[in-house]
Amino acid sequence: MIADYLDKLSTALSFDRSLSRSVREEVEDHLREAVAADRGANRREAEARAIARFGDPLLIAAQFVVVSLAHRTRRVGAEVMVAIAGIFIMMKVRLAWYALIEWPLSDDTRALASAVGRIDAYAFWASLIIGLGGFAYISAFPAAPHSQYRTQVRWFCLICTAATAALAISIASDGVLTLLRMVGTDFSAAALIPIASMAVEIAFAVALALQIRAILRLLAALTTPAA
Repeated sequence: MIADYLDKLSTALSFDRSLSRSVREEVEDHLREAVAADRGANRREAEARAIARFGDPLLIAAQFVVVSLAHRTRRVGAEVMVAIAGIFIMMKVRLAWYALIEWPLSDDTRALASAVGRIDAYAFWASLIIGLGGFAYISAFPAAPHSQYRTQVRWFCLICTAATAALAISIASDGVLTLLRMVGTDFSAAALIPIASMAVEIAFAVALALQIRAILRLLAALTTPAA
């Protein structure tokens, strides 16, 4: 009976293998201890009593999902700000590198670069403002489950998605500006710094997208209403 109970609990938490494994081990320890402490002669009845006292495995899983959501949303709120700061640093690194090695834009690409640069700036500042809003929003509402919890998490995901989309536009603009800088020049080791910085920017955006996806999976797993 305990094995069947643990299987149901593990299945409900299967979206996160690490969480599922640790919760299963913890619950199994509690159940085995309860059965061992039960003085009844029939082991099956002892297992049934231990399981009944422990509660519905789906409700237990939902509680763990809420806790995991609370931790992950706050972490993602901070990670958005870290990603924006990291991308800003990469932008500054490229500009400093261009100045250091005296790598100007060609006259043919200046007008286009100016237009793309404005898009880049608007998108970046939009991501910063939206990201700050998301960080403030997730910090404002309580982590404990309540009637509006899932709605608030959905809004948070929407805000983070908007910030990530703005960052993606900024990164794409950075890529265009980097290509314009390389137009008419032969590839050399000097291009490795801009290319590496672009790779870092893309990595930040991909990491954010994966974190948002993970929150949405957790939210989908929260099928029982929070008490």
